[in-house]
Amino acid sequence: MQKLLTIFVTVLCLIITTKAISQESATDLKYRRSSLSMIIIENKNLPNKDAVLSSWTNYPFPDKYNKHVTNLKSINIDNIKLSEQEIEAANLKKEKLNNGLQAGKTLNNATSNKLSSSANSVAGKLPMEKTEYQMMIDKVITSEKLANKLVASWFNRSPDGKFNMKLIQERGFYNASEMEAGIAKGQAKGLASLGDAGEELLRNTFVTFTKLDFIENEPAALKARDAAKKEIQESMTNSPKLLVDKALKGADNAYDKAKEGYSLWSKTWLYQLKWNDSIAAIFYNDLWSNPKAFDNSNLFSLEFVGVQYNQSLVTFKIGEKRTQEQIIDLALVRNVDNAFAELQKENEVFRPKVPVLSADPITAQIGMKEGLEGGEQFDVLEMVLNQKTGRTEYKVVGSATVDKKIVWDNRYNAGDKSEVVLDKNGAPITATLFKGGKNIQPGMLLKQKR
Repeated sequence: MQKLLTIFVTVLCLIITTKAISQESATDLKYRRSSLSMIIIENKNLPNKDAVLSSWTNYPFPDKYNKHVTNLKSINIDNIKLSEQEIEAANLKKEKLNNGLQAGKTLNNATSNKLSSSANSVAGKLPMEKTEYQMMIDKVITSEKLANKLVASWFNRSPDGKFNMKLIQERGFYNASEMEAGIAKGQAKGLASLGDAGEELLRNTFVTFTKLDFIENEPAALKARDAAKKEIQESMTNSPKLLVDKALKGADNAYDKAKEGYSLWSKTWLYQLKWNDSIAAIFYNDLWSNPKAFDNSNLFSLEFVGVQYNQSLVTFKIGEKRTQEQIIDLALVRNVDNAFAELQKENEVFRPKVPVLSADPITAQIGMKEGLEGGEQFDVLEMVLNQKTGRTEYKVVGSATVDKKIVWDNRYNAGDKSEVVLDKNGAPITATLFKGGKNIQPGMLLKQKR
């Protein structure tokens, strides 16, 4: 069995290298990605709700992750109530929570008063909101048995409750028949591929909960203009009329430029599926062939990883025409992309591995959407098999640095006809250039350092 697994990993690496050398897209390369499920937090006060939800539904899923599907796509925060016991369990007093809720209302009012002061307001009010919303999210995770749903999705659960290894095989390139036979014979513990799948796939399953607040720029821009005009008139009472008119005209021009579009605040909470050998043993031995026991089990859970707050301002050039849908699409996609980029930087466990596309020069399909600017450092990893454990490991074999001269701009542009950036040979840039050692080969993986 160990020899078969060794041969398989070797063949897999050869397949990866062959595909990379043929210059296929990175999304076609066979490598093990982390898996991700994205959930939006709705509320009745969400401005432009239909357009926002439509934009969210059409959000280009991050291609560095596998899309992990459950039936929980959104949660309505208005329907979630925290009990006295839940508040006390979190070591919070009800009075403090009420103050936090009031602070949230104050935040919403503040953001519509002045764009220039809204960022400071957010910084001052969000910590309490973080606590409140995270408690609500935790309650949904428990009541919906979301962790069970993620596990059920991994094992391709059928309507009659039966599991199989089809998805595990597709994402991990394992032998599904061998796995299922081992479980049926009660040999799950001794089957190295099952342990490897747990480490490689299930432990790298993530869920994000995203809350969006869209605010029109026009009300804030109008108040800023009126305040500026008042200041001009009060401070320039003795100035020539020509200068006063010029200053007032400048305030109007600034208003015309700032009034279009929206400001968007997003808050994204990141969770990870808890999976280890002990959980796996109970699942395969006691729950695999017992649908009712699986449904009633509290074995599975999600662990909080981190939270990210982002703010985006979308404006137009005067005379530029964009539909409301395009505005919202652009704001939402770029904001959420930025949130993912920051979560990856702050949380090592969430950082994706990206395959090397070519070795001379060293390129990979990761770019500005993932927060690259140039100069970032990456570990170069090679997939190897630990002969003792039978599990996959990633050996650091070098390092690479993003070349500031060519960083792929893979950011989303809603309705824009952006200029195609060409390299020195006149070919479109579709990957980022790296500087690194000669030992770096196609099919190896890059993972960003802190």
